Amino acid sequence: MKKLAALLDAKVIAAPSPETIEQHLCLDRGYAYETCRQAAQQRGYIPHMPDKDAPLPAPTNPNRHPPRRWVVEVGHSWFNRFRGVFIRWAKSSQSYLGFVQIAACLIVGRKLLAFSG
Repeated sequence: MKKLAALLDAKVIAAPSPETIEQHLCLDRGYAYETCRQAAQQRGYIPHMPDKDAPLPAPTNPNRHPPRRWVVEVGHSWFNRFRGVFIRWAKSSQSYLGFVQIAACLIVGRKLLAFSG
């Protein structure tokens, strides 16, 4: 919550102007503070965050969003399946980078096979 403004200021790719395309920012309950909402609005975002005190809807409620893993979490779980990358047996950084690159190639290859088959 305290670092949201710094995170939004440190983006690498410039976003389009809010006048041309609306920029939505989806946040979880950990950011449900007025300071976070103001920080997002000052930077041209439309913040979406659940109320901190509101109870979660029942799992059968159509207003409840299905649970999804974030893109980064999915990527980490794919790489964690490779024990040499997960435990980091390689002593040198170049060897470790090589194992990470091999793992990435295997992940992409498996995904391509899954989509083509």
